[in-house]
Amino acid sequence: MSRMNDEGGKYLLAICASDSRGGAGLQAALAQAALYELECRSVVTAITAQSQSGVGSVTVLPVDVIEAQLDAALQDGQPAVVLLGWLPPQREIIAAVSNFLKRTQAPVVWDPVISATLGKLPGERDTVVALYRELLPQITLITPNLSEALALSGREDSDDPDAAKVARELQGAGVHTVIISGGDLASEGWASDIVVSQPESSQPETMALPEFAMHQKRLRCGAHGTGSQQAAGIAVSLALGYRLYDAILAGTASAHAALSASQSEAGSRYPNCLAVTRSNDGRDWPLITEIDRLPPDIAFERYSPGLYALTDNLEHLQSLLQLNVDTIQWRVKTPGPTYEDDTLEAMRLCQTAGVRFWLNDDWRFALSLCWSLDSSLRPDGVHLGQEDLLSADVEALYEAGLSVGISTHTEWEIARARAFNPGYIAFGPVFPPLSKQLRYSPLGTDQLAEWSERYHYWAQTCIGGIVPANAKAVSATGIESMAVVTCLQPGPEQAANALVLRNALLNA
Repeated sequence: MSRMNDEGGKYLLAICASDSRGGAGLQAALAQAALYELECRSVVTAITAQSQSGVGSVTVLPVDVIEAQLDAALQDGQPAVVLLGWLPPQREIIAAVSNFLKRTQAPVVWDPVISATLGKLPGERDTVVALYRELLPQITLITPNLSEALALSGREDSDDPDAAKVARELQGAGVHTVIISGGDLASEGWASDIVVSQPESSQPETMALPEFAMHQKRLRCGAHGTGSQQAAGIAVSLALGYRLYDAILAGTASAHAALSASQSEAGSRYPNCLAVTRSNDGRDWPLITEIDRLPPDIAFERYSPGLYALTDNLEHLQSLLQLNVDTIQWRVKTPGPTYEDDTLEAMRLCQTAGVRFWLNDDWRFALSLCWSLDSSLRPDGVHLGQEDLLSADVEALYEAGLSVGISTHTEWEIARARAFNPGYIAFGPVFPPLSKQLRYSPLGTDQLAEWSERYHYWAQTCIGGIVPANAKAVSATGIESMAVVTCLQPGPEQAANALVLRNALLNA
């Protein structure tokens, strides 16, 4: 996608007004960058005087001063990301910023402030919108609220605004990714952002769900600067090399943490958001669903799969049952004519051995077993990949009493999995997998440890390249289960490999 690349320096360039109150504009960018220990350079467009009562005055800097700052910014190297905040609605200034953006190949994140929450910014609204629209083709990611998005799309007088449709119209104006913030979107108990992006083959999650809703629990307060904090957090995360969707998630979590921190300032209608904390509590991170869907209320009891073996044939399954594995996943990617009979036999064998049986992907067959006259033979759960979530009737599985496990490879996919309240979440690949082609970069044990800690409220397993030689390192991350394919295949090392993996889990 345009402007998304790995070139440029590891610094963020913020082109913003200075906020004397410290919660928005340049101060928000500096605060978010400091959280991640990222260098933040600045181009100041205006100096504001703000208080709890709102914007008192705005002094716009002369265009030659702004141009001098822009020229100086490139003398020490290209930025990794450019962050735009409120821009004074003067044609000369907008032209100067536009010309600068043409000189850099960095992604551009913009929080297009059209009007202040309290007080007044200079410029007639129609003039502001007309000038801002000229910048849209140069913007990578934009974070308007619904009112701002309607204005920029030319649909401000719409009686029934559809946030997703408005986002698509802004995308049609040249913006790669549009996030319409949830302060204007009505949903019970949730603040829900609408995200519309361009699918990219290099990032499979964007292909799976190019449009989605991002939910966080609604807090009972207003705040000054949350939009700035979100845009700055996203820009910082992109500058550090996060995947697009992960950057959106991390930046939104940071903004929510800022809003949560602001609630302690009693008596203020619009508290200061400068005291930002980087939330590492997985319960506070956003949830991801398809648009127009809220996270379900149903939650299944945690299920740790322990030593989790995957197989696609009865002979291998029988050998696994001799190894004291805890869970078996029946993963048949190309079902043949005996598939259903073999699956039933596999379930019988596991049931007799007291080993939990999970069916991979085939949620329809799992439901048919639950609905049959003899429903005593059924899987313990169904394991779903990210693509399966688009078609699977998860609510029907829950109603039938079947738990769900979900594969994840990125922070965003974890957020999507958490929205389904699964029995467990599977992280991977930890290392280059031995059994299939690599679509995602390996996590490594450091990332696995971070996820295991952040999301310890959910049962977990991990998969991908796990063998006896690295089993202790995997277990040391705190993960409570390991899923394996290749190293438990039949052969002279099978029993010894299983013992090493088992001991690694027991000695964690």
